[in-house]
Amino acid sequence: MDLNFFNDIQSTHRSIQDTKILIVDDEPAMARSIQGVLSLVGLKANSVSGGYAAIKELTTNTYDLVLLDLNMPDIDGTEVLSHLNDKQITTNVIVVSGESEIKKAIHVLKHGAKDFIRKPYTTDELLFSIKNVLEKINLELDNREMLKKLEESEALHRFIVHNSPDLLYMLDPDGYFVFVNKNTVKLLGYSRKEIIGKHYTDIVYFKDIERAKLFFNNGILPQNGKSLELRLQNKKENRLLHVAIRAINIERKNSGGFKLSRQLNNKPNFVGSYGVARDITERKQSEEIIRYQYNHDLLTGLPNRTLLKERMGALVSQSKRGQLKFAVLYIDINRFKLINDTYGQSIGDAILQNLAEILRHCTREEDTLARLGGDEFILILPDIDNSDDAVTVANKVVAGTAIPIRHNGHEIYVTLSVGIAIYPEHADNVEELIKCADIAVCNAKAKTKSRHYLYHKNLKNMNSTKVFIENMIRDSIKNDRFVVHYQPQIDVPSSSIHAVEALVRILSPSNKLILPGKFIDIAEETSLINDIGDIVLEKVCRDVQQWNQQGVHIQVSINISAVQLATENFVENILDKIHSFGLNPHEFEIELTENVLVQNMNKAVINLLQLADYGIKIAIDDFGTGYSSLNYLDRLPLNTLKLDKLFMNKISAENMEDTIIPAMIGVAKGLKLDFIAEGVETQAQHQYLDQQGSCIAQGFYYSKPLSNDKLIAFIDNHRVLK
Repeated sequence: MDLNFFNDIQSTHRSIQDTKILIVDDEPAMARSIQGVLSLVGLKANSVSGGYAAIKELTTNTYDLVLLDLNMPDIDGTEVLSHLNDKQITTNVIVVSGESEIKKAIHVLKHGAKDFIRKPYTTDELLFSIKNVLEKINLELDNREMLKKLEESEALHRFIVHNSPDLLYMLDPDGYFVFVNKNTVKLLGYSRKEIIGKHYTDIVYFKDIERAKLFFNNGILPQNGKSLELRLQNKKENRLLHVAIRAINIERKNSGGFKLSRQLNNKPNFVGSYGVARDITERKQSEEIIRYQYNHDLLTGLPNRTLLKERMGALVSQSKRGQLKFAVLYIDINRFKLINDTYGQSIGDAILQNLAEILRHCTREEDTLARLGGDEFILILPDIDNSDDAVTVANKVVAGTAIPIRHNGHEIYVTLSVGIAIYPEHADNVEELIKCADIAVCNAKAKTKSRHYLYHKNLKNMNSTKVFIENMIRDSIKNDRFVVHYQPQIDVPSSSIHAVEALVRILSPSNKLILPGKFIDIAEETSLINDIGDIVLEKVCRDVQQWNQQGVHIQVSINISAVQLATENFVENILDKIHSFGLNPHEFEIELTENVLVQNMNKAVINLLQLADYGIKIAIDDFGTGYSSLNYLDRLPLNTLKLDKLFMNKISAENMEDTIIPAMIGVAKGLKLDFIAEGVETQAQHQYLDQQGSCIAQGFYYSKPLSNDKLIAFIDNHRVLK
C-alpha cells in the first residue's frame, strides 16, 4: 500500500502529506509501530507518551488528527477527550485501544471520537479509518470556506437553514409542524405540503412516541442543550432515521419581536418550539455493529460465549422463580480437525456455516443456539417437562447431519456428539451446567454407540474434554505415539522445494492420526508441550540425519511455543540435540507466532539472537494476525515472514485483487526476508502468488503433510532449491 491509497481524497487546501497527526500512547514501541505504518503511505506523525503530555501538546500545537489510546497510567483517553470538548480544541480523534468493553467504545463515539479501532488491528483497518477521517476533514474545510463566501449575503440565512445537514423544524403550540427545512423533507420522504400541518407524533416511530411526548409536553425543555434520541419513520422507505433532537420555546415579546425560553407555562404569547434534529443513523449503526460483533460469532452469525452466558443467566433466574426446567445440549463435531486439514480451512468454515443452518432448523423460536468456538455449539432448550424432551431434540440434531454436506463437488459426512445437562437436576448455575454438558459429550464420544449422552452425577471429571486430552497426551508420550509429518514449502517461480515444515501428530491405538489442533492448547496449558517439543526435535534430527546420508540437504522448520521459549536452557537443549546427531544448525529454522514473541519479548530476543549466532534461522508464523506491530522486526534476527492462511483464503478466481498481500511482500523484501504464503489450496491462489514475483508458498495445492518415506518420494520428483 502506498500514497496512491489516499489520492482519491479531493482537497483544494493542501497536500495529504501535510496532514498533522499526533499519536498518543504510553507505549513508545506501539507509537513507533503506528508511525512505521503511516510512513508506508507517506504520512508523518508526532507522538507523545501519556494523557498529560497529550493535553499539553494539543494546547500548544494544532493537529488535524489524533490517534488516542484509552488505557494510560496517568490519565486515560476518555479524560483527554473530555478536555478537548471542554476547551473546545478543534481536532479529529480516532481511538486506538485494546479496550474490549463495549460501553467504552460507545461512550467515546458519543463524546466526539470519529472512530474506534480495537487492538489487535490490521494495517488496512487503521489506514481506512484514517482515510475516512481525512475525507471528512477536507469536506469540513470546504464547507467552512463556502460559508465564509456566503456570509456577506442576506440570502445566507435562508441557505443555511434549507441546506443544513440537520433537520430544522418549528412546531406550533399544539405540536403541529409550521416549518421544516429542505433536509427534513429529503430525509423523511415527505413533500413540504404533506408535512406542514402534520403532528410530530405522526413521524415518530411508534415505540418512541411516549418518550417524545415527555420531551415536548412537560412544559420545560431540557437545560444545557441536552438532546433526546428518537427514531423517525421515513415515508417512502422501510427504514428508520435515528436523530438527536434539541429544542427551544419561542415567545412573542410584549414590546415586539421574539425571545427564547425553555419554560412553556401555557402563556398566551407562546408561539411554538424551534428545534434541530441531527441525523445520527450512521453512529447508531456503528454502535449496533460493535454490539453485534461483541455478542456474536462472525462466521456463523450465532450468539457467542458472551451472549450465551448472559441469556443463560437470565434463564436461570426466570426458571428459579417459576420452578421450571431447561436443558443444555453441548454439540461437538466429530473429527472436525481432520476434516479441516483434509479439505482446507475454507471448506471447514463452510461446513460450520452449513451446520449452524441445520441446527437452526432443529430449534424453536424461544431456544438459544450459540457457538462456543472451534467445532463446539451449545443449544439451550427452555421450559421442558423432563430429560426425554432434550433427548428427542438431541436425536433430531444428530439425524439432521445424516445427509452429507455438499460443497464444491465434495460430499462430506459430518457426525455429531451431544452431551445433555438439565437445570436444576444436574446444576443450578451457568458454569456448572456447561461443565456437566461438556463431561457428557466426552462420554458420548468415548463410551457409547449412541451419539448423545445424558449427564448423571456418577460421571467423573476425568471424562471432561481437557482431562481426556491430557491423559491421551501423557499416554502418547509414554508409548511413543507421536509422529512427525513434513509439508513442503515451494519456491513459486522455480517450482523447487525451498524447505519443509515439521508437523506433529498422534498416532492413536486404532492407527488414526490425531492432528495438533486437538491437543496443542492442552499440551501448552499443562506444560506437556516441553516433552512433545523434545520428542519432535529428536525425531526431526533423526530424519535429517537419514536425509543427509542419502545426499538430501534441505532446511526443516520446527514450531516453538511460548512455554518452550520460557524454559531454562532452551537454546542449549536445541543445540545439544542437533550436535548429538552431527548435524549442521544451518539446516534448521525455528518458527514462532507473533503472540509468542510479545508474551516475553526480552527473553525472546536473547534466545533468538543466540540461536541465530549458531546459524539457526528464525521465522515469524501467522504474520499479520497477532501483535500487528512492525517494531519487533527490527529487534529480532529474522529470516522469514510466514503470512497467515486467512489472507490467502480471500483469493479466488473471482477475486484476484488484494492490497494486503503485496504490501506484506514489500515489507519482507524491504527487510531482506523470505516471504512464505500459507494456505495455498487452489490454482487461482498459486497464479496470484506467481504474479507477485519472488515468494514461497505452502499448502494443499502443492502437497499435504507427508510421512518421512513419502517426503523422500516427493523430493525425488522435485528439485531442491540450492
